[in-house]
Amino acid sequence: MAIFTIKVSGNKSYGTTKSISKVILDMNLQYLRGRKDYTVVMVEYIPLDLWVIGGVPLSEQQKNCMIMNVTISDLINDEEKANFIRETFVALNEVLGDLHQDSYISIHQFDQNSFSYNRPF
Repeated sequence: MAIFTIKVSGNKSYGTTKSISKVILDMNLQYLRGRKDYTVVMVEYIPLDLWVIGGVPLSEQQKNCMIMNVTISDLINDEEKANFIRETFVALNEVLGDLHQDSYISIHQFDQNSFSYNRPF
């Protein structure tokens, strides 16, 4: 099971959401040993005027930004996480364009027995 919550700068767009979701799903399957049917992606958009870095809104910096929180089991090793982070930044920079250096991916790992979901046991 993997849960991806991502905040991106800009206006809400179905096309962008679809592209972001595809990138995250592909990277999850390739680097984090995820399963498609257990992957959840939530995308939230923050207007450029409301995302401020260093006291300056992104609208004035002419940059985009994203912050992603990832929740996965503790079975994933450091090399897999590093590969996921590196390749996800590359792919999302292509989707979002000109990502600010203060974009982040944060991975939170939990004991695999700590997860619960609404499926028959």
